[in-house]
Amino acid sequence: MTPKKASKSKSSQPPQSDSDGPIAAQRTLSGHQLVCLSTARMILSEMERDTNDTLNTFIHLVTEGWQYPGSACSRVTIENLCVQSVNFLETPWKLSSDVVTSEGKVGHLEVCYLEEKRKLDEGPFRYSERMLIDALADELSVFAQRLRVRRVVVQQQRELELYASLLRHDLRNDLGVILSNVDLLRMITSKSDGDVQQCLTSIEAVSGRMMNLLKALGRPLGSIERNIAALVRAVSIQAEQAFSGMKVNVVVDEGAEGLRVEESRLLPAVFDNLLRNAGAHAGPTAIVQIHVSRVAGYAQIVVSDNGPGIPESVRDKLFQKGVSTTGGGLGLYLSREIVAGMGGSIELIEPEKGCGATFRIRLAALS
Repeated sequence: MTPKKASKSKSSQPPQSDSDGPIAAQRTLSGHQLVCLSTARMILSEMERDTNDTLNTFIHLVTEGWQYPGSACSRVTIENLCVQSVNFLETPWKLSSDVVTSEGKVGHLEVCYLEEKRKLDEGPFRYSERMLIDALADELSVFAQRLRVRRVVVQQQRELELYASLLRHDLRNDLGVILSNVDLLRMITSKSDGDVQQCLTSIEAVSGRMMNLLKALGRPLGSIERNIAALVRAVSIQAEQAFSGMKVNVVVDEGAEGLRVEESRLLPAVFDNLLRNAGAHAGPTAIVQIHVSRVAGYAQIVVSDNGPGIPESVRDKLFQKGVSTTGGGLGLYLSREIVAGMGGSIELIEPEKGCGATFRIRLAALS
């Protein structure tokens, strides 16, 4: 929606002109003015271009919509940017319009004639030219709003990367301390104490899994596992080490062994979360079945456990933020966001006989 514009110094009705007589009929844009506006809109929509380049192209197009383009010059100011045509000169024969966003006035657009012209509706300008400059300023308002959104996104991305770097550094150090203490406890604890050794193995596996996630966040995309079968197998091995007594059976159809999906640093966390849930709810001897197959153009992964399943009361809102079987859940919500970001889907499906919670994930297959 076009931002509401501030009031401009213009009359609501075209005035009478002594030289031309009434020009009240000229209340719509002419053909070449419509072309000018349409082209300007197209130029300003190309947000991938450099901003100065976009505004330079725009400002040299603007004067084509005026009755004397050879004698016209223009200038646009948006926040701290000011771009003008090469022949710009501020003269008494000027038409201007404010650039307004939700933040208020952020700039203005000006068109000047370099020499005096006959008097028309608003000085030497026609009423249709007032309409045109206002319409162009509206397009600049939308452009300025997009620039602001892009700056916010870039800033948020920068802060997120910084936060991720700090998180990786601090958590990696803390996990390093935990793993060092595990090694120390192994040395001073009797090897015959199987329960203690198993507990240390579980702590080591959980810490190692967290370390792998931190490494994944800092890993370049080109080095990330894209073979879905290999990725699922690697996550399953870590889960078996982290949860004493858990058994994960991975079955990969013959036609799915080479399936690749889009690169994602966070995709392993989706399977890790499902296996963690199985370990928490299916008891000390959790058994998880994972079936990887190709369905049309998708890699399909079905994960089911031997637990009690999902209570009917939370099924419909299971993937909402803060919902879980125990309350305060984020895992399935984040899993859905990760998969959706890859153009895929995750859903709870009816389990086969003898199975508990069953989830089906579909990701676009690349091969």
